[in-house]
Amino acid sequence: MEPSPCQLARIVPKCGRPVVSWGQEDVLAALLRVARTPRLGGVRTCSKPGALSLLAGLACLRCLERQRHGGPPELRAVADRESPSPSLRHFHHLVPQDPVLHGSLMGGEEAPAVFLLAPSCKWLTAYLVEDPEGPFAQEPNWPGRIFEAPGEITNLDKKDPVRDGDWGRWGFHFSQKEPFLLKADWHSVGDWGDELHIFVPRTNAMEAVRRAPTRLLAFLEAFREVNQNCWNAIVDDLCKLKEKFEGDLLRERLLEFFLEEFREQGHFAAVEAQAGPVTQRKTMNWHRDGATGLLHMGITLRGRRRLQFRARADDRDEWSVTMTAGDVYLSSPFLYDHQVSYEPMVEDGDQDEDGPVVALMCRFGFLSEEDALWANHLRSNIMLDVVKIVTKSLQDAIEKGELRMPTMQEIQCRERTERTQ
Repeated sequence: MEPSPCQLARIVPKCGRPVVSWGQEDVLAALLRVARTPRLGGVRTCSKPGALSLLAGLACLRCLERQRHGGPPELRAVADRESPSPSLRHFHHLVPQDPVLHGSLMGGEEAPAVFLLAPSCKWLTAYLVEDPEGPFAQEPNWPGRIFEAPGEITNLDKKDPVRDGDWGRWGFHFSQKEPFLLKADWHSVGDWGDELHIFVPRTNAMEAVRRAPTRLLAFLEAFREVNQNCWNAIVDDLCKLKEKFEGDLLRERLLEFFLEEFREQGHFAAVEAQAGPVTQRKTMNWHRDGATGLLHMGITLRGRRRLQFRARADDRDEWSVTMTAGDVYLSSPFLYDHQVSYEPMVEDGDQDEDGPVVALMCRFGFLSEEDALWANHLRSNIMLDVVKIVTKSLQDAIEKGELRMPTMQEIQCRERTERTQ
């Protein structure tokens, strides 16, 4: 029987990208699922389920075997650094005594949100920064223009590319919104190819974005996969809501829009890289993100940033979180007002914490321009229903102790797979 659209939207392991922490029973169960699923992750892979099962099984077994032998020396060197034990990889609430925050009004109600923190991930910072193919491994050579007095400050960034060096090679642009930063937009889905048009919120338009550096892509692929129970719960509840309101065209359109995002692995798929030599403290205006920030992960690789946001919880209305190298948060800045401050570099200070700012913002990668422009600033009751589902699923995953960072081994297995394709 052909799988239903909702079944296809559930996140399943993709051919050649196994979860390396599985046992034999898990592998066999996954192969059975693969055999019955002609379309995986929104990409047509193979018309012969038997052949697909065999390929997936061989890839998984090969990856497990390579893991037992430690992998290439350059990857073992990274893994030998500080790496958290299983009990120290899980996300936790910023406000554990009152975990569900009450954000901005949406559809006449305060939107429920969570703000989740991962334990310090300096092992991840080193792994991503030192990607030999990425833009951050070498001492940064900043274009002279970034130290000049800024021109007109705008709310939307325009195309203004850096022409030279690694900054130019990786698609960095000068920012009219934050002129002390260089910014680049990438995607983090291996099956999307070297380049794809996705919605870029900082330009409010569809843009051709290149594939992210391999280690970053491997991390985000692994992150999506090890937390697939959480994404599956979101998909299941979206499907139930769609069935409940069959015939409600606007609601069906919005629900199908988000279901398609999960089918295509679009969660955390749009990456905005930020890098800059902050010479004095910079504080941005208060604002709310669009719906691309309904599921948002922020990763600080270098420097020091401070996020302030307004949400009601535990008899407080405003919160402040300081982030340095290795700090990772997961939240929904679509749902509350917030501002970001960038702290200046400190001469002779710690290179990671007192040096230039390097950060990654990982959001939904919307694939339809028409739907993205409609949904990105939608704040009605039909969007509130989606918000409640996402927040509840994140909260449930925390209560079950399931929402976590991937292990270094899981990420490295992804990296090996990506580099051999």
